[in-house]
Amino acid sequence: MIGGIWNFIKRHKKKFIFFGSFVGGSWLLYRYILKKVQEIRDAEDKKYLMYIRRQHHFDSNQRTCNMTVLSMVPNIRETLMKNLDVDAVKEMLKSNPPNKLELWEELKIMSVTRSLAAVYGTCMLSVMLRVQLNIMGGYLYLESLHPANEKTTEKENIIRIPQKVQERYLSIVKEFIEQGFLDFIHGLRLAVMKEFGSISLKEQLGLDNIVSIFGHVRERIECGVDKSTISLYPYLIKCEQVAVSDSQNAIDPDDELYEKLISETRDILESYDFHSVLRASIERGFSCIMDSLADHFKQISGHEHSELSIHDLSLATAKLIPVLSSLLPKICGDAPNAFIQELLMMEELKQLAANVYEAFSQDPSSSNKPSV
Repeated sequence: MIGGIWNFIKRHKKKFIFFGSFVGGSWLLYRYILKKVQEIRDAEDKKYLMYIRRQHHFDSNQRTCNMTVLSMVPNIRETLMKNLDVDAVKEMLKSNPPNKLELWEELKIMSVTRSLAAVYGTCMLSVMLRVQLNIMGGYLYLESLHPANEKTTEKENIIRIPQKVQERYLSIVKEFIEQGFLDFIHGLRLAVMKEFGSISLKEQLGLDNIVSIFGHVRERIECGVDKSTISLYPYLIKCEQVAVSDSQNAIDPDDELYEKLISETRDILESYDFHSVLRASIERGFSCIMDSLADHFKQISGHEHSELSIHDLSLATAKLIPVLSSLLPKICGDAPNAFIQELLMMEELKQLAANVYEAFSQDPSSSNKPSV
């Protein structure tokens, strides 16, 4: 029986070799495919976990942005209250001074300037901080991927930003509030005087008139063509430069890193996307002012002229001054503040933040940093 089996095997030797090779090859192919599928799954799982980690870091960074804006808006308000103190002028008017007309004119200019400056200041602060904190957030995310004690190749040259450089960089917004914003208020006051100075306190103004006058003020302030708010850029960041190193006097590494951050920030502040978002936020601020004025006109219409539309009503300029001077808390008051919340939730601002974060959180070992 064994001999018969052996003879059978000898007769069908090639078939057995072929079958064995086929089965063995199929098994090896199966193991190879299984291994590759597992590698793909592991790579996808790793990629997904990295995405979740990055998204979590981004979301956390946006919450930090919102909290920082809310914490710094009072500084804008205090600057306006100190430099455009309408309450002091009101107190002087109560004593019926001989220069009463001059004080009313001053109150008119100050009230308009303060309301408009509140819009510009809050919007500039909000968008500027969003850019800065997302640049910094991108760099810090890369640092978290490559701890300081981890060896990296030359290709993975991760930029690590010391704490003191971070603090110096983020203090730019403080410089804006303490100096840049003051310079802006001065320029805005001149523009308001050009447009409102010739308007008598007795002159009747309707909502359409006010919109037109505000538009003229904006034309004086926002003089760009493609990027209308480019004229606001110098107030946001100084054009200071760190001295270039020479053979005898090498530049400090921290200064070099700081200048790199400043240069990258300037690139974004000069971009079309930045000014598109800034303009959209300013538009919402002016809408907030006009909504408040419209509410006042509605109250007048309901009490005195119920048969007229608010667009058919007009009020003496003097009667509009108290309304304008009272808008500061509504625009940049403490939380909860409807305008600030609307500003922080703008889709345009969220998209700008995502683009900036995306640009600066790209791992150099995997891809090049995209431009914003």
